[in-house]
Amino acid sequence: MPRRTTLLAVLLTGASAAVLVVDLARPGLAAPVRAGAAAALAPVQEALAGWDDGRVAELTAERDALAAEVDRLREQAQDAAELQQLARSSTVAAVDRTLLPARVVAFAPGSSPVGGRTVTIDVGSTDGVLPDQTVVAVDGLVGRVLRVAPTSADVLLLGDPQVVVGVRFGEEGALGDVQADAAPGLPARGHGQLTLTALGDTAVETGARVETLGSPDDVPYAAGIPLGRVVSVDPDRGQLGRTAVVEPFVDTDTLDLVAVVLREEP
Repeated sequence: MPRRTTLLAVLLTGASAAVLVVDLARPGLAAPVRAGAAAALAPVQEALAGWDDGRVAELTAERDALAAEVDRLREQAQDAAELQQLARSSTVAAVDRTLLPARVVAFAPGSSPVGGRTVTIDVGSTDGVLPDQTVVAVDGLVGRVLRVAPTSADVLLLGDPQVVVGVRFGEEGALGDVQADAAPGLPARGHGQLTLTALGDTAVETGARVETLGSPDDVPYAAGIPLGRVVSVDPDRGQLGRTAVVEPFVDTDTLDLVAVVLREEP
């Protein structure tokens, strides 16, 4: 087929050149020749055009299919790399539980009708997800499962006003809790920052690492999950319990790959 097409193209070119030569030499004489050539070559031109259009469409489809396959393989490679990173992270080592990888597929702000600042993940009850299971990312705590459907689940994020997490902080593992809101009179917090309130009169130092205290049966938070770091300590104004500002390890505004901490069967 390519040789046949090439021959036709050569014939067309030759015929066109002949008409052009005659037209230049004797303009009046070329009119009948031009008309005859156009009539004779019209079917050939149509055949060539049809073959070219079909071949172009075929090549375009092949190119698009290859591009889609490359994108799919690239996404698979990225997922595998992220899963390996999660598997090697200190978060996984701290949890020592079975983790179910999940991808964030939707989000809802705190002002939404569903209530609470949440993200939706692509695993659900058919995968073993239950309400009040802990959700983590490579860098640490994300939140807890709020609602579960067969193939998806909503996760209430750390930093939502409804979320209060018992924690340990500093080298001695002092007790306290972390939440989004600061008590009246305390300095304003930056975007995403949390408030640590120490139990009693325990001193708080800048740079102290904060981890989850844990709950009975890991409901709703497993113990020892990295949460954040103290970036500043509030002035002592006689409040009950020293307070400080905590910068979370996980940026919940950019979540993608997460994991649900599955509870062990009784």
